[in-house]
Amino acid sequence: MNLQYQGQNMEYSLQQSRRKTIAICIESDLKILVKAPLQVSEQEIQRIVEKKAGWIVKKREELAKHQTERQSRQLSDGRRLFFQGEPYSLRIITGEAKKKQKTENRVEISGKTIIVYTDQESQAEVYHNLIQWYYEMARQLIYQRTSHYNERLKESINRIRIKNQRSLWGSCSSKRNLNFNWRIILAPPEVADYVVVHEMCHLRHLNHSPEFWAEVEGILPDYKSDRQWLREHGNELMEVI
Repeated sequence: MNLQYQGQNMEYSLQQSRRKTIAICIESDLKILVKAPLQVSEQEIQRIVEKKAGWIVKKREELAKHQTERQSRQLSDGRRLFFQGEPYSLRIITGEAKKKQKTENRVEISGKTIIVYTDQESQAEVYHNLIQWYYEMARQLIYQRTSHYNERLKESINRIRIKNQRSLWGSCSSKRNLNFNWRIILAPPEVADYVVVHEMCHLRHLNHSPEFWAEVEGILPDYKSDRQWLREHGNELMEVI
C-alpha cells in the first residue's frame, strides 16, 4: 500500500490479526509496517496512516540518522581515534594476537596509527582490546599525575578508580575516593591535568566555592582555558568510542 506525504511516495506493509489496536512500526531497514485488527477496513487504515504521515517521516529520519552514526563508530581500518589530544588512524591486524599475547600488548602506536592485534575479525575483540589498552593508559596517566600534584597538596587519598562514564569526567566522594573517566586519556595532557587537579582540590573543598576555584587556580593559573576546551570538545570525546 502507498502513502503520499509532501511529495514523498512511501510504501507500507499491512499485517492484520486479532489484535485490538493499530500500530505503526518503522523496521530496521526503514520499511513501514502497519499492524491492525482484522475488523478494520483498509480505507480506515489508510486514513489513520495518512494522519500519522508526519510522525512516520520523522521517525524514519531519526532511525536513519542513528544507523549512520552507529556505522560511523564501527571499528574498522582508517577509523579516527584520539590519544592525548592527537588524532590517530586505526589499523586492525588479524591473526597476530596470540603471538603477541605473552610478550607485548595487543595494542600499540606506530607513528600516527593505533594498531590493534586480534585473533579474528570481530568487532567485539577489537573493541575489548582497544578499551583495555585505553583503560591501562588512563590508569598510568592518572596515577602519575595525582602523585605529581599531591606533592603540593599533600592530601590523603583513599582510592583511585578508572570508570566508564558518559557524563562525568571525574568525581570526588566524601570518603576521599577519586573517580576518573577513562576517556581522559583522549584529551590533551593539559586538559587531563585540569580534570585531575579539579578532583584533587575537592579533597579540600567538597563544593565549587570561591575558595575551591582559588585552590585550582593556585595550581593551574590557566585552568579556565582547559575547562573551556573540555566544554567545547568533551561531547566529541565521549562519542569517539
